[in-house]
Amino acid sequence: MTEQRNEPHYSEWVLPNWTSFLPTLAIFPTFWLTFLPINVGTGFWSGITVTAVVIFLMVAKSARIDVTVDLLKVANAQIERKFVTSVEVIGAEQAFFERGSNLDTRAWIHFQGSVSTLARVQVSDPADPTPYWLFSTRKPQKLKEALGY
Repeated sequence: MTEQRNEPHYSEWVLPNWTSFLPTLAIFPTFWLTFLPINVGTGFWSGITVTAVVIFLMVAKSARIDVTVDLLKVANAQIERKFVTSVEVIGAEQAFFERGSNLDTRAWIHFQGSVSTLARVQVSDPADPTPYWLFSTRKPQKLKEALGY
């Protein structure tokens, strides 16, 4: 049986840490107290609705990383693997500098604030001015192995 070219042989969904959801607990009481003098029901249901929408968006907008035979996909971007020249694992202690003073302004980035490790994927596409991709991942070593480095 041959491997499907579109089936990921590495997949990761970079969800926020559970602590990232704690501030959403303030949404409900804020709406409820704001609308309390007007209508208790309106405050209750608007608080529930806005809280649910914020949590849904936090999960839905989290990056998915997929490595297939031909492609590397991160969030809404993809690149053919033949243009990937190297993968570097960046630990939590170096990630601050890589996201800040060491960042090339031409780089493609996708960060999840609650994930401390990064992967830097060097790109050698002659038609693309992007020197590298820098993105958050919880399993950078497994990603590196999946890309063959």
